[in-house]
Amino acid sequence: MCAACSSSLPRLACACERCAISLQAAGVCGQCLRHAPSFDAALAAFEYRFPLDRLIQRFKYSGDLAIGKWLALELAARVRDDERPDLLVAPPLAPSRLRERGFNQGVVLAKAVGERLGIRHAPAALSKVRDTTPQPGLGRKARLSNLRDAFGCNLRLAGEHVVLVDDVMTTGATVEALARVLKAAGAARVSVWAIARTPAPAVRS
Repeated sequence: MCAACSSSLPRLACACERCAISLQAAGVCGQCLRHAPSFDAALAAFEYRFPLDRLIQRFKYSGDLAIGKWLALELAARVRDDERPDLLVAPPLAPSRLRERGFNQGVVLAKAVGERLGIRHAPAALSKVRDTTPQPGLGRKARLSNLRDAFGCNLRLAGEHVVLVDDVMTTGATVEALARVLKAAGAARVSVWAIARTPAPAVRS
């Protein structure tokens, strides 16, 4: 990635401390003040819009692992000065989706971030125990309902700070469901590190 192209990407400068939605000033958004999510904090390196969205799609759907590695290193640079968690995990894919894609993009990202920052990562920490309807096209309430009891945790987490690493945070429904599972397994704190966060509907291009 050349310097000119890198500088053209939509980096997320100011966002909600709880859900990473873009804000005009630092703080917590109204939605999180009204209904605090189960995860404790979230951040993203970029906004999910052109041309960054094309890079993520190329990584995710065309198997361009070189782009995935670059995105992971950008995320690692974004969180470099933050508090180091005990463990990195990634949202699981259904077995059929994993066979179709050939890799779990979250696991690829978590591994690269963990190696760069010296943080332990557990690729098989979470599993999908129930098939669900594809999330695209569903609103937040429908997504939450769709994901109810869909995940399991294969580890015992004794008061650890766990970070979920993923490519795109959309409504937050997936990380909400996973945060509940991780806390039920004993995690004291769950954070989210995403490559990109979708903008609020009013500002999407």
